[in-house]
Amino acid sequence: MTQKAWYIGNTTVRNAKRLKDGLRVLLNSPLHGNLIGREKEQEFAKLLHNEGIVFVKRLNDSPSSDASDVGRKWRAALMQLGFIKPFFADDPFTITPNGMRLVESRTMPSEQECFLRALLAYQIPSDIERSFHEPIFSPLRIVLEIIAALERRGLEAEISKHEMASIVQLTTSLEEIDDVVNRIVRYREKLATATSARMRKELIREHLQSVVTASQSANTLMDYADSNFRYLKLTGLFVEKGNKLRFASHKKTIIEQILEEPYTPIPESEYLETLWNGAKLPTDNAPKAIEVIQTTAQLLTESGQTVELPNLEEMGVPDLSRLRLELEDDWLKVLEKQYAQDQANQWQDILQYLQALTQPIRRNSIIPQGEGAAYFEWSIWRAFLAINSLCNEPWEARRFKVDQDFLPLHPAPGNGPDMIFEFDDFVIVVEVTLTQSSRQEAAEGEPVRRHVAEIVDHYEQHGKRVYGLFLANKIDTNTAETFRIGVWYRPDDSRMALRIVPLTLEQFIHLFETGFRINGRLDYKLLEQVLRDCLVESNNDAPEWKRRIQQQIDRTVQRLNSIT
Repeated sequence: MTQKAWYIGNTTVRNAKRLKDGLRVLLNSPLHGNLIGREKEQEFAKLLHNEGIVFVKRLNDSPSSDASDVGRKWRAALMQLGFIKPFFADDPFTITPNGMRLVESRTMPSEQECFLRALLAYQIPSDIERSFHEPIFSPLRIVLEIIAALERRGLEAEISKHEMASIVQLTTSLEEIDDVVNRIVRYREKLATATSARMRKELIREHLQSVVTASQSANTLMDYADSNFRYLKLTGLFVEKGNKLRFASHKKTIIEQILEEPYTPIPESEYLETLWNGAKLPTDNAPKAIEVIQTTAQLLTESGQTVELPNLEEMGVPDLSRLRLELEDDWLKVLEKQYAQDQANQWQDILQYLQALTQPIRRNSIIPQGEGAAYFEWSIWRAFLAINSLCNEPWEARRFKVDQDFLPLHPAPGNGPDMIFEFDDFVIVVEVTLTQSSRQEAAEGEPVRRHVAEIVDHYEQHGKRVYGLFLANKIDTNTAETFRIGVWYRPDDSRMALRIVPLTLEQFIHLFETGFRINGRLDYKLLEQVLRDCLVESNNDAPEWKRRIQQQIDRTVQRLNSIT
C-alpha cells in the first residue's frame, strides 16, 4: 500500500521565508488575537497583500475579491509551526514566545534558530494536525537521519527534490531509515542507466507515478517536496544546490549533537507548550555551545578570518548563545563574499533573470509571481557584483535582505536607495521600479532624488563622484524630465545638482551582455563613461534626451562589438 506523503507547514504559503514578516504585520494590527471567522480571514489576506508579504492576484485584479482562503491558510501555517496559538487555546491566535523571538530576531542565524526550535518540536500527528495516525514522527528528524545514513555509507549525502517527492516524504518511522536508503540507492542506480536526458526524465516520471494515489497526484507530491525543501532550509541546517538538499557545512556539529540524542516524541500533554516556546537545542547546554563555537571559529580561521575567542568556560549560556550567533553571522558573510566573487562566472544566469524581468511575469517564469520587484533588485545587485570592482562589501551594496541561498526575501525598504555601489573614485546609487506611465514620476521622482542627494552629502567629503542610475522597463518622459533637471535643495536652501541617468532595463542588458560576451567583463570605468556621456546630453528636452541616451548605448555596444 502506498504511503501518504507528509509536508511541513502549508503548501499555499510557498514563500515560507515571509512567515516572519507575516507575524510582524499581524502583531501590529487589530487582527492580533482576532482571527476567527471568514471576515477576519479576508482582512488578514488583504493585510498580507497590501503590505507586500504575499501577492494575491485576485486582490490585485479586484480588491473586493474573496481571498479569505489565503488568510486561513497563512493562519494555519503560523499555527502549525507554533508561532501563533490555535483556536482552542487560551488567547487564541496570539503570537507565542517562539513567534515573538522570530519577530524580534535581527540576523539570519537568530531567525534560523527560531525555525530550528519550531521544527525540532514539530511532530505529526498532534492536536493541531490529525491527518496522520500514530505512531508520532518528526519530519525534520527523518530527513536528518536519512542524509546522515547516506553519508555513513559513503554515498552522496544529499536528497534530490524527486527523491523527497517519491521516497523521503512517504517515510514516517525511523525504523524505515535503512530501507529508505536502500530504495534511494536503487533509484539512483536506475537513473545512472539512462543514456539520454529524455530517458532519465522518463525514469523519474515512472518512479514518481508509482507512488501516486487518488488523493496525491505527481504534481501534488512535487509541490509537497518543494514546500518541504523551503521549510527545512529555514532551520539553517541545510543548503540547496542544484535541486538537492544537503547539510550546511557550518552546521555539522549541531546536527551531530541533535542526532546523538535518541528521538523521543513529545508527550501530548507537553506538546503545545513545547511548540509555542520552541524545542530546547543542544546548544542550550554550555559544553555543547562551546563545541559549536569552536567549530565555527575554526571554519572562519581556515577561511582567512581573524578570530579571538574569550575564555568560553567562564561564560554563561546566554553569552555563549550571542557569541555563537555572531560567529555564524560572520561565516555567512564569508559565504556571501564567495558568492559575490563567483558572479562574474554566472553572468549568463544573471542575464536570464534580467531578460525575464522585461516580460510579464507568468506562472512558468523563473521570476516567482508577485516577487518581480525583489528579483529586479537582486538581479541588478548580482550584475554589479559580476562587474567585480566594488569597494564596499556585497551586503553593504544591497538594502534588501537575502536568505541563506542569497535569494531575495523582499524588496529594499522605502527609507533609502535600493542599492549603493562604491568604486575607487565614484559611487552609483541604483533605484529600480516596475511602475510605468505617469505613475512612475509620482512614485519615484522625489524619493530617487532625495536618496541620491543623501548619498552625495555623505560621499562628497570623501571626494567621490556620485551618480544615480534609475532602471525601469519603460522610462516615462515626465520621469526623465525630473531627472534631467536634477536639482535638490538642502534644508538650508543650498542647491545641489544631481547626476541621475534613467535607463531602460533593455539598455542595461545590452551593455551587460555585450561587455561579458566580448570581454568576459563589463569595465566599471566604461559604465561611468556611459553615464557621463548620457548626462552631457541632458541639456536637451526630455524626449530628445531619451533618444540621445539610446544613441549613446547603441554607440557603446557597437564599439564593444568591434573589439574582436
